Amino acid sequence: MPTHLLALGSAASIGRRLASAFAVFAASIAVTADVSVAQQKQPETQPPQQAPPTPSAAPGSPVEKAGPANANEAHIRAGAQAFIKAFNAGDAKALAEMWTVNGTIADEQGNVFKGRKAIEEQYAALFKGHPGVRMQIAIKAIDFPTSTTAIEDGVTQLMTKDSEPPSAARYTAVHVHEDGKWLMASVREAAMPVPSNFAQLQELGWLVGEWEAKSDGVTAHSQTRWIANKSFLQRTFSVNRDGMQVASGMQIIGWDPRTERIISWTFDSSGGHGMGVWNAMPEGWGIDSAGMTADGVPTTAKDHLIRVPGETNVFGWRSVDRKLGDMKVPDVPEVVFDRVTSK
Repeated sequence: MPTHLLALGSAASIGRRLASAFAVFAASIAVTADVSVAQQKQPETQPPQQAPPTPSAAPGSPVEKAGPANANEAHIRAGAQAFIKAFNAGDAKALAEMWTVNGTIADEQGNVFKGRKAIEEQYAALFKGHPGVRMQIAIKAIDFPTSTTAIEDGVTQLMTKDSEPPSAARYTAVHVHEDGKWLMASVREAAMPVPSNFAQLQELGWLVGEWEAKSDGVTAHSQTRWIANKSFLQRTFSVNRDGMQVASGMQIIGWDPRTERIISWTFDSSGGHGMGVWNAMPEGWGIDSAGMTADGVPTTAKDHLIRVPGETNVFGWRSVDRKLGDMKVPDVPEVVFDRVTSK
């Protein structure tokens, strides 16, 4: 099992204004069984009976899977699931217990941690620095050089809740059968690049979370999260007036490598859709938006995401130069959104 420790290093009313603002953003014990066959004594006058030959097992057949090597492989795979469960629960002690007393980890940078105490300390530091970090494991192969030794090869991927890119590593784990358990004696890792556009979008990482704007019985709510290896931001939004939902939709924010610009695609509950091109500005971001209403009328606008430098818990949104077909429509004055914090 891998450790992957250091890879992280509308217009008249406020309700319409809010709706417009949004419409455009998954160590085990190895058990061995001894099977005894009782042989019946034959009369001396008859030749001894011979047991029928045992048929050879076809690869992948149930007979083959019942063999000792496959039983042990099943235990090691079960151990991998236990490892993931303990890791995602942030249980450093349980993880360290999956190594031998003098087990070692050699990470991607060449650092070596030996012994359960050192391994536990490294996991504890990781969980403290990255609360909520989660791991995925893909086992590629498990080989048994001897009956008490197994070599596991695979890939791990770590995802954090904070604005950091995903990270992955190849690993080789050596397991030994010791005191009735399969334990890891050593794990070695090698860096593995993860394709992602995170670097181009990380300036918008502060938008991740929940946001609200309230005024005169109208509440606009938005939630943003990373998706697809943090190559995109997904934002869902809704507007409620007097307890009734009057608008909702979804926006995907990504990177266009051809134009080397951030772009967004917006889809709202009325059936309309739009696309925006983002440009960095001193006050935040300007978005040149163009779209289409559900009945086919083109729309355009210049939207502004306004941010106070260094402020991550509030932002403003306004929309100007708005047109519905050939007709100009009123601007959307600035709407202020506050981050929703856990109570």
